[in-house]
Amino acid sequence: MPKEDFSVLRMHGSHVRPAHRHDSEMNMSDIETARECLSAARRAMDAIDHYSCTIFCQERINGKPRKPEQILSRYQRPGSVYLRWLPGPFEGLQCSYVPERDGKGKFQARETGLRGMVGTVTWSDDSPIIDKMYPHYFRTHETSLVHMIELASDIQTRAEAKGLIKVDTIDEVVDTHTHDKATRVVTTLSSSKNDGLLWSKTELFFDRESALPIHFKLYDFDGALSGEYAFVGLDTKVPSSPKDFVIHKL
Repeated sequence: MPKEDFSVLRMHGSHVRPAHRHDSEMNMSDIETARECLSAARRAMDAIDHYSCTIFCQERINGKPRKPEQILSRYQRPGSVYLRWLPGPFEGLQCSYVPERDGKGKFQARETGLRGMVGTVTWSDDSPIIDKMYPHYFRTHETSLVHMIELASDIQTRAEAKGLIKVDTIDEVVDTHTHDKATRVVTTLSSSKNDGLLWSKTELFFDRESALPIHFKLYDFDGALSGEYAFVGLDTKVPSSPKDFVIHKL
Protein backbone atom coordinates (compact mmCIF):
# COMPACT_ATOMS: atom_id res chain seq x y z
CA MET A 1 0.00 0.00 0.00
CA PRO A 2 1.33 3.50 -0.80
CA LYS A 3 3.12 5.25 2.06
CA GLU A 4 0.69 8.18 1.94
CA ASP A 5 -2.20 5.83 2.82
CA PHE A 6 -0.55 4.99 6.14
CA SER A 7 -0.07 8.68 6.86
CA VAL A 8 -3.78 9.21 6.28
CA LEU A 9 -4.62 6.46 8.77
CA ARG A 10 -2.19 7.84 11.35
CA MET A 11 -3.95 11.17 10.99
CA HIS A 12 -7.27 9.44 11.70
CA GLY A 13 -5.84 7.85 14.82
CA SER A 14 -4.89 11.25 16.25
CA HIS A 15 -8.02 13.07 15.12
CA VAL A 16 -8.50 15.93 17.63
CA ARG A 17 -11.06 18.73 17.64
CA PRO A 18 -9.59 21.93 19.13
CA ALA A 19 -12.02 23.67 21.46
CA HIS A 20 -11.62 27.09 19.81
CA ARG A 21 -12.85 25.91 16.41
CA HIS A 22 -16.40 26.61 15.28
CA ASP A 23 -18.75 23.73 14.42
CA SER A 24 -18.61 24.59 10.72
CA GLU A 25 -14.79 24.48 10.79
CA MET A 26 -14.80 21.17 12.63
CA ASN A 27 -17.26 19.62 10.20
CA MET A 28 -15.28 20.76 7.15
CA SER A 29 -12.14 19.21 8.65
CA ASP A 30 -14.03 16.00 9.41
CA ILE A 31 -15.49 15.92 5.90
CA GLU A 32 -11.97 16.20 4.51
CA THR A 33 -10.84 13.34 6.75
CA ALA A 34 -13.79 11.20 5.63
CA ARG A 35 -12.97 12.05 2.02
CA GLU A 36 -9.36 10.97 2.57
CA CYS A 37 -10.54 7.65 4.06
CA LEU A 38 -12.43 6.89 0.85
CA SER A 39 -9.54 8.06 -1.32
CA ALA A 40 -7.16 5.74 0.54
CA ALA A 41 -9.68 2.92 0.16
CA ARG A 42 -9.89 3.44 -3.61
CA ARG A 43 -6.10 3.43 -3.92
CA ALA A 44 -5.86 0.24 -1.88
CA MET A 45 -8.60 -1.43 -3.93
CA ASP A 46 -6.98 -0.40 -7.22
CA ALA A 47 -3.96 -2.51 -6.25
CA ILE A 48 -6.08 -5.65 -5.72
CA ASP A 49 -6.95 -8.01 -8.58
CA HIS A 50 -8.89 -10.61 -6.62
CA TYR A 51 -10.04 -11.54 -3.14
CA SER A 52 -12.05 -14.05 -1.17
CA CYS A 53 -14.01 -13.44 2.03
CA THR A 54 -17.21 -14.20 3.91
CA ILE A 55 -19.85 -11.47 3.68
CA PHE A 56 -22.05 -10.91 6.73
CA CYS A 57 -25.34 -9.42 5.55
CA GLN A 58 -28.47 -8.32 7.36
CA GLU A 59 -31.14 -6.18 5.71
CA ARG A 60 -34.53 -4.73 6.53
CA ILE A 61 -36.94 -5.41 3.66
CA ASN A 62 -40.40 -3.76 3.60
CA GLY A 63 -39.88 -2.57 7.17
CA LYS A 64 -39.03 -6.01 8.56
CA PRO A 65 -35.55 -7.15 9.64
CA ARG A 66 -34.31 -10.22 7.77
CA LYS A 67 -32.38 -13.07 9.34
CA PRO A 68 -28.60 -12.59 9.14
CA GLU A 69 -26.89 -14.18 6.15
CA GLN A 70 -23.32 -15.37 5.67
CA ILE A 71 -22.09 -15.64 2.09
CA LEU A 72 -18.83 -17.06 0.82
CA SER A 73 -17.60 -14.61 -1.82
CA ARG A 74 -14.91 -14.49 -4.50
CA TYR A 75 -14.07 -11.53 -6.70
CA GLN A 76 -11.86 -11.22 -9.79
CA ARG A 77 -11.22 -8.13 -11.89
CA PRO A 78 -12.70 -6.68 -13.99
CA GLY A 79 -15.91 -7.72 -12.21
CA SER A 80 -16.49 -11.46 -11.81
CA VAL A 81 -18.31 -12.47 -8.61
CA TYR A 82 -19.11 -15.86 -7.08
CA LEU A 83 -21.42 -16.22 -4.05
CA ARG A 84 -22.38 -19.29 -2.00
CA TRP A 85 -24.72 -18.92 0.95
CA LEU A 86 -23.55 -20.61 4.16
CA PRO A 87 -25.91 -21.96 6.89
CA GLY A 88 -28.84 -19.57 7.22
CA PRO A 89 -32.05 -18.68 5.35
CA PHE A 90 -30.62 -19.35 1.86
CA GLU A 91 -28.08 -22.09 2.65
CA GLY A 92 -26.64 -23.71 -0.46
CA LEU A 93 -27.80 -21.07 -2.95
CA GLN A 94 -25.05 -20.22 -5.46
CA CYS A 95 -24.75 -17.25 -7.80
CA SER A 96 -22.08 -16.35 -10.33
CA TYR A 97 -21.66 -13.12 -12.28
CA VAL A 98 -19.22 -13.24 -15.21
CA PRO A 99 -20.28 -10.66 -17.83
CA GLU A 100 -17.83 -12.01 -20.42
CA ARG A 101 -19.55 -15.39 -20.13
CA ASP A 102 -23.24 -14.57 -19.71
CA GLY A 103 -23.58 -11.06 -21.10
CA LYS A 104 -23.94 -7.77 -19.27
CA GLY A 105 -26.81 -7.64 -16.80
CA LYS A 106 -27.11 -11.43 -16.46
CA PHE A 107 -25.95 -13.94 -13.89
CA GLN A 108 -26.12 -17.67 -13.21
CA ALA A 109 -27.73 -19.25 -10.16
CA ARG A 110 -28.32 -22.71 -8.77
CA GLU A 111 -30.85 -23.27 -6.03
CA THR A 112 -31.15 -26.07 -3.51
CA GLY A 113 -33.72 -28.81 -2.95
CA LEU A 114 -36.32 -29.47 -5.65
CA ARG A 115 -35.61 -26.15 -7.34
CA GLY A 116 -31.98 -27.15 -7.68
CA MET A 117 -32.94 -30.17 -9.78
CA VAL A 118 -33.21 -27.95 -12.87
CA GLY A 119 -29.51 -27.19 -12.52
CA THR A 120 -27.82 -23.87 -13.17
CA VAL A 121 -30.07 -21.20 -14.69
CA THR A 122 -29.15 -17.86 -16.27
CA TRP A 123 -31.20 -14.91 -15.01
CA SER A 124 -31.49 -11.23 -15.82
CA ASP A 125 -30.53 -8.79 -13.04
CA ASP A 126 -33.89 -7.02 -13.27
CA SER A 127 -36.01 -10.19 -13.14
CA PRO A 128 -39.12 -9.61 -10.95
CA ILE A 129 -39.00 -13.31 -10.05
CA ILE A 130 -35.64 -12.81 -8.37
CA ASP A 131 -36.99 -9.82 -6.44
CA LYS A 132 -39.85 -11.95 -5.15
CA MET A 133 -37.88 -15.09 -4.31
CA TYR A 134 -34.69 -13.51 -2.97
CA PRO A 135 -35.27 -9.83 -2.18
CA HIS A 136 -31.97 -8.03 -1.49
CA TYR A 137 -30.88 -4.42 -1.86
CA PHE A 138 -27.87 -5.35 -3.97
CA ARG A 139 -27.70 -7.48 -7.11
CA THR A 140 -25.09 -10.22 -7.47
CA HIS A 141 -22.61 -7.94 -9.25
CA GLU A 142 -23.14 -5.21 -6.64
CA THR A 143 -21.95 -7.32 -3.71
CA SER A 144 -18.26 -6.69 -4.42
CA LEU A 145 -16.11 -4.48 -2.24
CA VAL A 146 -15.29 -2.50 -5.40
CA HIS A 147 -18.96 -1.60 -5.88
CA MET A 148 -19.47 -0.70 -2.22
CA ILE A 149 -16.49 1.68 -2.28
CA GLU A 150 -17.76 3.32 -5.48
CA LEU A 151 -21.25 3.62 -4.00
CA ALA A 152 -20.01 5.16 -0.75
CA SER A 153 -17.88 7.65 -2.70
CA ASP A 154 -20.79 8.58 -4.97
CA ILE A 155 -23.16 9.09 -2.04
CA GLN A 156 -20.65 11.30 -0.22
CA THR A 157 -19.97 13.36 -3.35
CA ARG A 158 -23.69 13.92 -4.01
CA ALA A 159 -24.39 14.77 -0.37
CA GLU A 160 -21.52 17.28 -0.36
CA ALA A 161 -22.78 18.86 -3.58
CA LYS A 162 -26.18 19.36 -1.95
CA GLY A 163 -24.62 20.76 1.23
CA LEU A 164 -26.25 18.02 3.28
CA ILE A 165 -23.31 16.02 4.63
CA LYS A 166 -22.32 16.17 8.30
CA VAL A 167 -19.66 13.97 9.90
CA ASP A 168 -20.89 13.02 13.37
CA THR A 169 -18.04 10.81 14.58
CA ILE A 170 -14.55 9.72 13.60
CA ASP A 171 -13.06 7.33 16.12
CA GLU A 172 -10.91 4.23 16.53
CA VAL A 173 -12.69 0.96 17.29
CA VAL A 174 -12.27 -2.80 17.13
CA ASP A 175 -14.71 -3.97 14.48
CA THR A 176 -17.38 -6.31 15.84
CA HIS A 177 -17.25 -8.62 12.81
CA THR A 178 -13.61 -8.71 11.72
CA HIS A 179 -12.21 -8.09 15.24
CA ASP A 180 -9.55 -5.89 13.66
CA LYS A 181 -8.72 -2.27 14.46
CA ALA A 182 -10.70 0.13 12.31
CA THR A 183 -11.41 3.82 11.81
CA ARG A 184 -15.16 4.37 12.12
CA VAL A 185 -16.70 7.28 10.20
CA VAL A 186 -20.33 8.10 11.03
CA THR A 187 -21.94 10.49 8.56
CA THR A 188 -25.39 12.09 8.48
CA LEU A 189 -26.51 12.62 4.88
CA SER A 190 -30.14 13.72 4.79
CA SER A 191 -33.40 13.57 6.71
CA SER A 192 -35.60 13.23 3.61
CA LYS A 193 -35.67 10.75 0.75
CA ASN A 194 -36.75 13.67 -1.46
CA ASP A 195 -33.12 14.82 -1.46
CA GLY A 196 -32.31 11.97 -3.83
CA LEU A 197 -29.95 10.07 -1.52
CA LEU A 198 -30.38 6.41 -0.64
CA TRP A 199 -29.85 6.64 3.13
CA SER A 200 -30.09 9.13 5.96
CA LYS A 201 -26.87 8.04 7.67
CA THR A 202 -23.90 5.75 7.08
CA GLU A 203 -21.28 4.10 9.28
CA LEU A 204 -18.13 2.99 7.48
CA PHE A 205 -15.37 1.02 9.19
CA PHE A 206 -11.97 1.36 7.48
CA ASP A 207 -9.45 -1.34 8.34
CA ARG A 208 -6.38 0.28 9.92
CA GLU A 209 -3.92 -2.02 8.16
CA SER A 210 -5.34 -2.25 4.63
CA ALA A 211 -7.31 1.06 4.47
CA LEU A 212 -10.24 -0.89 3.00
CA PRO A 213 -13.80 -0.31 4.28
CA ILE A 214 -14.56 -3.78 5.61
CA HIS A 215 -17.90 -2.96 7.31
CA PHE A 216 -20.86 -0.83 6.18
CA LYS A 217 -23.99 0.17 8.15
CA LEU A 218 -26.66 2.03 6.18
CA TYR A 219 -29.66 3.74 7.81
CA ASP A 220 -33.12 4.44 6.43
CA PHE A 221 -34.90 7.79 6.70
CA ASP A 222 -36.83 6.66 9.78
CA GLY A 223 -33.51 6.16 11.56
CA ALA A 224 -33.67 2.36 11.51
CA LEU A 225 -30.82 0.22 10.21
CA SER A 226 -31.54 -0.53 6.54
CA GLY A 227 -28.62 -2.84 5.85
CA GLU A 228 -25.38 -4.04 7.39
CA TYR A 229 -22.55 -5.65 5.41
CA ALA A 230 -19.16 -6.84 6.67
CA PHE A 231 -16.35 -8.39 4.62
CA VAL A 232 -14.83 -10.91 7.03
CA GLY A 233 -11.55 -12.78 6.53
CA LEU A 234 -10.65 -10.74 3.46
CA ASP A 235 -7.81 -12.53 1.62
CA THR A 236 -6.27 -10.68 -1.31
CA LYS A 237 -3.42 -13.14 -1.82
CA VAL A 238 -5.36 -16.32 -2.60
CA PRO A 239 -4.96 -17.19 -6.31
CA SER A 240 -8.04 -17.02 -8.52
CA SER A 241 -8.96 -18.76 -11.78
CA PRO A 242 -12.04 -18.95 -14.07
CA LYS A 243 -13.10 -22.26 -12.50
CA ASP A 244 -13.69 -20.45 -9.20
CA PHE A 245 -16.69 -18.76 -10.82
CA VAL A 246 -18.28 -21.94 -12.19
CA ILE A 247 -21.31 -23.22 -10.27
CA HIS A 248 -21.17 -26.89 -9.31
CA LYS A 249 -23.68 -29.20 -7.68
CA LEU A 250 -22.97 -29.26 -3.95
